[in-house]
Amino acid sequence: MIKTRKAKSSDSKIIYDWRNDELAREMSHTTNFVEWKEHIPWFASSLEKQNMFLLLCETENPVVKVAVVRFDIESTRALVSINLSPKMRGKGLSKPCLRAAIHHFSTEYPEVVALDAEIKLENSASQRAFESVGFLRVQDNTDILHYEYPLR
Repeated sequence: MIKTRKAKSSDSKIIYDWRNDELAREMSHTTNFVEWKEHIPWFASSLEKQNMFLLLCETENPVVKVAVVRFDIESTRALVSINLSPKMRGKGLSKPCLRAAIHHFSTEYPEVVALDAEIKLENSASQRAFESVGFLRVQDNTDILHYEYPLR
């Protein structure tokens, strides 16, 4: 069973490590290595922003951190992305994490009526995960696929 909770300052290091994982960087829009001195202020401000919502997905017994799900909110829409712990990849956890995170997010932000996702063409694992929870592919660019998920 996956549970979600808001990210907190003590999650900074693990999210930093996951962000700089080689595969995570390859599949991200921003592929550069992030320095710790850059991450610290970014993460601290991210926890305070009204237009960003970071959730951690965890297993229950024992508690193991599985993924971080990020929602960037703009008016009545939010761009969602997920980054799994490198140790948790290939275990079928991205789908339950997305489902749980979407549910949590939609209760906190009832004014958001739709979610968007931008997934690299070569990231077939994320494509399958997002499609399996109901995201529909609405547009293809050269190397980015655009997905949409209506909440209301």
